[in-house]
Amino acid sequence: MGSAFIGLGANQGEPDATFRAAARALARVGRVVAASSLYASAPRDMIDQPEFTNAVLELETDLEPPDLLLTLKRLELSLGRDPQGLRFGPRVIDLDILVLEGRCVDDPELDLVVPHPRLAERRFALEPLAELDPNLRPWEACCDDRGALTVADLVPRVSDQDMRKVADPEWIDVQV
Repeated sequence: MGSAFIGLGANQGEPDATFRAAARALARVGRVVAASSLYASAPRDMIDQPEFTNAVLELETDLEPPDLLLTLKRLELSLGRDPQGLRFGPRVIDLDILVLEGRCVDDPELDLVVPHPRLAERRFALEPLAELDPNLRPWEACCDDRGALTVADLVPRVSDQDMRKVADPEWIDVQV
């Protein structure tokens, strides 16, 4: 089993309830090891929309990256995500593979890049990730000049982005 760090985001409906449903579903394809706190963040790319709620889960799973991606996409649909929704627009749920510990993936056919291609520029992903594992090196296994950087190294670079903690990790209702 390997660790996958999954980013959760939403700004429609009841994000905390949707996140709990996502965690329960993910517990059926692996073991949810840890959950970050919940954070509220300002929208970034399409700013005329409500603020987002974000969190990160650590999932131990045997799923290969393409299968994990497919599982996340199916889960998004089952939780009410509109597959025709605007990119960067409002959503009931967004599930992203942020990091696969010890792995790099670049699969243009599946539009799958891990570590997430915009991870280093997103406080809403980095801060909850740092809460779970500040010493995690997302690009350690990659042929990338960022291989020595830890998540904790990256957080100060995005500290100017608006974000606040809104709930402790107890929001999750699966055994971690």
